[in-house]
Amino acid sequence: MALIFLLSALLLGTALVRRIPFPLYRFEAVALAVGLGLFGWTWLTFVLELLFPYDLALSIVVTLCVAAFVGLWRGGKPEWRPLEGGRRSWIVWGIATALTGVMIVTLFWSHNLPQDSQGIWSYAATWGDYGLHASIISHIDAATRLPNDLSVASGEKMTYPFLIDLLSAMYVHGGWSLHASLFWPGALLALSICQLLISVGLRLFGRISVGVGGLGMALFIGSAAGTWTAWHEWRKSGQGFFDFLGKLPSDYTQLAGPNAHVTNLLTDAMLPQRSFLFGLAVGLAVIVFLHAARERGETKLLWPAALLVGLLPMAHPHTFLVCCALFAGVIAEAGWKKKGLPISTLVPFVAAIVLALPQIIWQQVANHNGSGGHFKWFWMWESGQTVPGYWWANFGLIGIAFLAIPVVFRKHRQVLWFLPLLLVLAFTQVYSLQPTEYDDLKLIYWVYIVGGFFIAYAVSEAIRRLPVSAVLFAVLGVFVFTPGALSIVHDYQAKYQFASTDDIALADWVGKNTSPDAIFASAEIPNNPVATLAGRRLVMGYSGWLYNFSIDYTARANAVRAALSGNFQDPGLLGYKANYLIVRAAEQNSYYPANQEGLNQHPVAWSNASWTVYALQ
Repeated sequence: MALIFLLSALLLGTALVRRIPFPLYRFEAVALAVGLGLFGWTWLTFVLELLFPYDLALSIVVTLCVAAFVGLWRGGKPEWRPLEGGRRSWIVWGIATALTGVMIVTLFWSHNLPQDSQGIWSYAATWGDYGLHASIISHIDAATRLPNDLSVASGEKMTYPFLIDLLSAMYVHGGWSLHASLFWPGALLALSICQLLISVGLRLFGRISVGVGGLGMALFIGSAAGTWTAWHEWRKSGQGFFDFLGKLPSDYTQLAGPNAHVTNLLTDAMLPQRSFLFGLAVGLAVIVFLHAARERGETKLLWPAALLVGLLPMAHPHTFLVCCALFAGVIAEAGWKKKGLPISTLVPFVAAIVLALPQIIWQQVANHNGSGGHFKWFWMWESGQTVPGYWWANFGLIGIAFLAIPVVFRKHRQVLWFLPLLLVLAFTQVYSLQPTEYDDLKLIYWVYIVGGFFIAYAVSEAIRRLPVSAVLFAVLGVFVFTPGALSIVHDYQAKYQFASTDDIALADWVGKNTSPDAIFASAEIPNNPVATLAGRRLVMGYSGWLYNFSIDYTARANAVRAALSGNFQDPGLLGYKANYLIVRAAEQNSYYPANQEGLNQHPVAWSNASWTVYALQ
């Protein structure tokens, strides 16, 4: 059934793309079909599962997708846009597509929780983030109707910026493994994002060099300080270059010493922060529609863009804000030209806000504690560090380029697409949307992505006029791309066990012997198998997640400590209505120590070498 769900989404996307009323690049059409199909399918599923049990809702979704395909296919015929540069451009496109395709597929296959005889595995940042994503996916799958609670904090409401986890949960429900349910939508969306990056660059400047250059700029984002830090560590190590490269000691995009935190888009966003996959795919599609509406002077094309923008908050709120800024730029330009209120341009945007508003309200008030937004000067700047030093360590030459783009391109009409993002960048330097300032990087990435097209165009134009300048730009490119490239290399090397065979055995026992509504008390670990593999609710998951959800976890931590001490009648613990306590063999040395003498007073429900389960009720 999972394969049928995926195919029905692709049918929906194909039908929608077939009716797009302006010429598309052929590879762009495929990318849009994947992105719009998966996004539209997930939204349909979400809405229907608010009303019906899974099986009925999914049957309706598949039927609607097939009907849409049949209905929209008739009479529709896409127009194809020729690739500027002809055969040579197709060769460049093919090489870029092949290289990124291999990288995307291998990274997503290895990181997305594959299982072997020794357990389940992941890599680097994905290991930690997938504890949350797997918990949500497994929790949704364990139910028969869509749950509205947050599995890593029982009693708190789910606010669903993790719409993509619903998609993967339906694949698990349809028979796929957790690995397959993560890999297929993740890899397909990532591949479509790469193609849309190329197509947007082509649309803005008409050159394959800009499309491919913009793709490279996006995939190799990294903190400027990473280049010289890696150089110094290599020289200090005494190793040969390839020996050092073969076992990198760290990720050179996130560095505590110089306070550098511009991490890599692929390894620290697209892979671990799965909701960004929908954000990037849909956000780039919005740019395609907005650009076509502007170039063709057809405001009717703003409506599909408005629909996508209006649906973004439940998928990726940060990209919603970016798209609003870009939409506002188009409105401002239309108003300037008209010397008045551009009604035909403004109305679709207002409709997008009206559609988005219930989603925003839901996310803000679901747990009565908001998103945790607060003022913070200069993003992640720390007192004692000079602002220029902070800026250079994080943004380096690219930061200078950001400031230069409005000046260099002041007479170029495409500068409209970057000016709103400069305001977004300025916003990130004074306000954090979440408790952790780092998360504003989801806005900053978009500045890199769109700014990358302008930088790529400026470089290609300089080389066209003065070919010898290619040497200079090659040297500068080494400095700019090295941190991001090293981050990707490091991610291939940083393999960690996500779940052992004992963890899997615990999850199997829990799945077969406890109710899907059961609540477990446990010391906090990101990869708790009861949540990640069995889908059961926890009194308290990893505190870093709860902090970023603006959830006060003090009482939860005290309840867990009471349970681990053997005090099963603690009022705080009883308030969370936990049914079971799970204790690791390693708990004695953890931040949540277990009092084995107190626990020995209670009967054991199940155990193996690594885990012991106690019934609390």
